[in-house]
Amino acid sequence: MTSAEKGKKGEKAAEKFFLDAGYTLVARNYRKPCGEIDLIIRKNDELVFAEVKRWTSYNEDSLEQGIPRRKMQRIMETSKYYLAEHPQFDGFSIRYDVLFLPGTGRKVHHIQDAFREEG
Repeated sequence: MTSAEKGKKGEKAAEKFFLDAGYTLVARNYRKPCGEIDLIIRKNDELVFAEVKRWTSYNEDSLEQGIPRRKMQRIMETSKYYLAEHPQFDGFSIRYDVLFLPGTGRKVHHIQDAFREEG
């Protein structure tokens, strides 16, 4: 299986995870020149921009190793484009989540509010 195929499979699994948890899918693979957001989901008046990573093991450093600060910045910048294009989400709470999907069938590791814009 190629990297791209693994990525798509991971995103499908992440989407199912969120749908099972009561979220609604808003968009997938939203792209702008500054970056991409894997999944945009919502629950009530909260809009979540989610990064999906396939990972074989987790530790305290997994978030920083899997998603460097520059990647986080690109996700946040891309989310601003999305919000500007979709005024129906004005007033929503915004959150940036990371979903680690193990390659061995272990439990999904969901980090809510994994990072925030500084300042």
